[in-house]
Amino acid sequence: MGPGRRPISLFVDQASFQGSVHGFLECVQCHVDAAEIPHPDVLKKVQCQTCHEAAVSGAHALLGGKGPACSSCHGSHAISPPPKVESVICKKCHALVVEEYGKSVHGMALVKGNGDVALCLNCHGSVHELKKVRDPGSPVYPLNLPRTCGICHGDPELARRHGIAVTNAYQLYMDSIHGRALARSGLLVAANCSSCHGFHGIRPKDDPASKVNRMNVPSTCGTCHAGILVVYAESVHGKAVRNGDAAPVCIDCHSAHQIRRVEGAPWQLQAIRECGTCHEESLKTYRDTFHGKVTALGFTRVAKCSDCHTAHAIFPSSDPRAAVSPAKIVATCQQCHPQATAAFAEFHPHADYHNKERFPKLYYTYLFMTALLVGTMSLFGLHTVLWFPRSLLERIRRRRARAGEELEP
Repeated sequence: MGPGRRPISLFVDQASFQGSVHGFLECVQCHVDAAEIPHPDVLKKVQCQTCHEAAVSGAHALLGGKGPACSSCHGSHAISPPPKVESVICKKCHALVVEEYGKSVHGMALVKGNGDVALCLNCHGSVHELKKVRDPGSPVYPLNLPRTCGICHGDPELARRHGIAVTNAYQLYMDSIHGRALARSGLLVAANCSSCHGFHGIRPKDDPASKVNRMNVPSTCGTCHAGILVVYAESVHGKAVRNGDAAPVCIDCHSAHQIRRVEGAPWQLQAIRECGTCHEESLKTYRDTFHGKVTALGFTRVAKCSDCHTAHAIFPSSDPRAAVSPAKIVATCQQCHPQATAAFAEFHPHADYHNKERFPKLYYTYLFMTALLVGTMSLFGLHTVLWFPRSLLERIRRRRARAGEELEP
């Protein structure tokens, strides 16, 4: 009889026990206080560390006795070797997490028989040495997480084998502004893998529920860059994205993993080309200007797209909030040209000299200058062609004259 005079079953399936990994043991080797008959009313808790001292450690053992006992994972009498898919065991306590994992890109790959997929212990470490997430020794501690993910996502061969587009995500991330802030400065607030992709429920980027789905990228980045998100959301790009139209999101301009400092010349020059992937005509007309030709040579000390239109608060020129609106255009030009006036600001940085209807003066000026240049080059070219035979004959005559002078006594 148990406490409160309740009957307690002491039956143990002998066949199951004999087939377990402990089948060779005697009962009293675990239940040391049951050596005498009758047994005590309450048997002491089995101390597994008597034999498995090294295994009884980690976060589970550090829960002050409130965590899972050994039997929670291994069973009590019918102890079998641990299954290959440990989520079967983890699910006993972490049902919601395992359910979330099952819907993830990793969980779905596991169902398809992918032998390379990350399992619980691949990320969290050995179950017997398991550490809390906030423990600096944990593989999923923010400072360690990129290296843990990089075991798979830093292997180009594995990426190619499974059709992962980014074959060196780990290397790109570690060289990014986020990776350097984490690895070199130890900033725990820097974005790591889970900040963008999530923890257990990592979805493919084409999944609408994915944190890195194009529609969700702004809000994902906005988790840290909240101020920029507010500005971007009201811009022409942000509104277009919300309407389901094709428009740039954060990763189009800054990339996904190799995010660089915006102050650097390489990034600023690349940003001009990036804007041109959508605004092809604007890039072409920009390249025709002094600003565009200087940046084409690799210099950044002239106006670039973001200098005039701003980086995130981009609005139509008809919107008073736009940096290129009539109300703000002079102030925008004065950032580089302090003496700029309203007349100065009438300059068209994207004027198309082929467009006679919109820019008639520029169009006819272009025709005049082209005709002048072609006419001048043609005239001097004809002059050169006509002068060449005369010059050649003159050289021959002078050579003969010098030869005759040398023969005279």
